Amino acid sequence: MKTFEHKNLKGDSLEDRDYQSNISEACLKQSTMVILPTGMGKTVIALRVILERLNAGPVLLMAPTKPLAQQHAEFLEEHISSGVNLFTGAIPPLQREPLWKSSGIIVSTPQVVSKDIENGRVSLKSFSLLIFDEAHRAVGNYAYVSIGRHYLSVADNHLAIGMTASPGSSKSEIIRLCRDLGISAVEKRDETDPDVRPYIQPIKTSWIRVEMPASVKHIANQLRGLQDYLCGKLYKQGLLDRPRKVSTTMLLEAGRKLQAQYIRTKPRTPPQIFNSMTTQAMAMKVAHAVLTVETQGIVQFLDYAVRIEKEAKEKKRGNRANKWLHSNSDWKAAVEIAKSNKDDHPKLQRLIELVQLRLQSGSSRFIIFAEIRHTATLIVENLKTIEEARPVRFVGQSSRENDKGMTQKQQKEILSRFRDG
Repeated sequence: MKTFEHKNLKGDSLEDRDYQSNISEACLKQSTMVILPTGMGKTVIALRVILERLNAGPVLLMAPTKPLAQQHAEFLEEHISSGVNLFTGAIPPLQREPLWKSSGIIVSTPQVVSKDIENGRVSLKSFSLLIFDEAHRAVGNYAYVSIGRHYLSVADNHLAIGMTASPGSSKSEIIRLCRDLGISAVEKRDETDPDVRPYIQPIKTSWIRVEMPASVKHIANQLRGLQDYLCGKLYKQGLLDRPRKVSTTMLLEAGRKLQAQYIRTKPRTPPQIFNSMTTQAMAMKVAHAVLTVETQGIVQFLDYAVRIEKEAKEKKRGNRANKWLHSNSDWKAAVEIAKSNKDDHPKLQRLIELVQLRLQSGSSRFIIFAEIRHTATLIVENLKTIEEARPVRFVGQSSRENDKGMTQKQQKEILSRFRDG
């Protein structure tokens, strides 16, 4: 394995992958949006650029969540000989202010950076590099946008990098994203690119088709009628290109249009914009309900409906979409159909059969991905009925009612046990 070297690099050797080398070299020439699929080493590219820019001034790497920021800080501490400071909301502002001036590398959540700029605790004038992880979040009033504009306007030696696996579905979205972050070039790779192909392991994919139960089709059709009504309203207002067969991407784009209209018109925003925002929110919730019942099952749809009902009853403000849905006759009809047909999705039984078959053939380790936590719980409960299986539920760190997230320590322990067999 070919490795890369640098005078400030420490710790275990890192593979010198051609595409990471090519992209990092491009990033050093001009501010760049790096678009790479998950798992292809965007953080290593960031590391390589940081190593080259450290002598030019301090470096700031931002990540949208505290766990992700901690993960980046730990990786940089492991591989860079310079000190790394982690800033989150848990560190008081008065403690952060002197660290802004003395630190060579800072990893932070964007909200902390934005507040410190706003309150005059820091200027990014001397920073030689800013890195925006999960850069696609730079929409509307998200902190990345104001930070990117501030850095572009004050920096003596401007260089910015955006990193994302999902920049948007259109060229105009990517251009807007780059403009807001002060970025002028794009480096995009996937498994088909010649400098990536040598590092991709072949994956064998087998599709197993499962017949959707009639009860699920009935619920989904009931919800689609409601979806058509809501999308028809958005279509009449010029927010959608068609009134039916509307994708989630189209609804998200309608939401972005409405957010832009709101920003342009506040503080005198017309009531119809707020009404349209509520309609778009309801359409998104119904789209999620259709996806849930078709891909996860009736039990999971009912769990989602219960949450809608609870939020509609408990929250007095900011919940118009939930209140409207809870009182809507089509939504109620879909819920009643579901309550009378609580059978598990046939995918679950087929999954159990497949696991049993693989265990009998000698396989010992599996990773089963589920889109929502409730499904993960059901899968684990059903796998426990298999004598040889030792299923473990693995979820994120965020918690919700009656569903506590995992700590980073717990996650690491489970991954370590899985690796050890």
